[in-house]
Amino acid sequence: MKKKLMCVGLVLMMSLSLSACKSNDYKDAVKLQEASDYKAALEVYKTIGDDYKDVSNRISESESYVTAINDYDTAVASVESKNTNLDAALSNADTLVNIKDTALDETLRPALETSISDAKAVKSDIPERPLALEEIDAKTEEIKKIDYTDALAKLDIAYKALDKSIKQYALVNNPKESYVIECLGKVTNVVNISAATEDNDPNGHLNKSGGYTAQVYFSSDLVNQSSVFGTTVIDKGTECGGSIEVYSTLEDVKKRNDYLATYDGGILASGSRMVIGTCLVRLSDKLTASQQTAMGKNIIKILTNLEK
Repeated sequence: MKKKLMCVGLVLMMSLSLSACKSNDYKDAVKLQEASDYKAALEVYKTIGDDYKDVSNRISESESYVTAINDYDTAVASVESKNTNLDAALSNADTLVNIKDTALDETLRPALETSISDAKAVKSDIPERPLALEEIDAKTEEIKKIDYTDALAKLDIAYKALDKSIKQYALVNNPKESYVIECLGKVTNVVNISAATEDNDPNGHLNKSGGYTAQVYFSSDLVNQSSVFGTTVIDKGTECGGSIEVYSTLEDVKKRNDYLATYDGGILASGSRMVIGTCLVRLSDKLTASQQTAMGKNIIKILTNLEK
């Protein structure tokens, strides 16, 4: 009899102990839930069972929060990745826009600056996660809509345009004589090409201070060569087709162009001119205006062609 009573007492004590444990677990789970640690609370609730009538509701609520928070965290991770990519693109653009190298078209530099400003303006900061379930869901949907595709595309276009222009300028920044000759050989309607030397330079400017570092003349089949005085391309000079004068600095080529401009409209006018980099492209006045324009554009296109 005593043994039976002892067993009953032991079972009762174990039941009370288990009940006390579940009570403590429940209280702990509620505290975790109130502290917004829904994942930890959910794990505890699932061990309690149906001993508390509101456990199933609390499990459902915690599961809803866990799902919402996971979705929020996934959306945030996506934006963080987008921000990283945007920051990298902005850093590259900032470096390029501040580089000291001259661009063939310097208007592309402020254009890139504008694209940089526009891209910075659309960048979104990661918001703090709200507490209420509906607010978490709403903020998640808001974050999912963050998109830098358009800003990145415009930034990329502006970046590539300036980068290309800088590389193009490098091609016509005091280029070697051999490069000029190579390019002229690809120009339609150019027939003969001859580079002046210090001994036969008609102007006597080759390699002198402020003078050109190369002077390359060319003839054109668009010009009646019999109407031009001289026997060689250099003798005939610019009139037989044109020439390209290469200078070491932009200041020197501009000074030369300004000097020749003083003869424009006079009897000593020698046709049209175009400054490209530190090169002065001169075309014969025996070419028609449209021929000069077309040939000048073709020469510049070939001189600045990066895909050779």
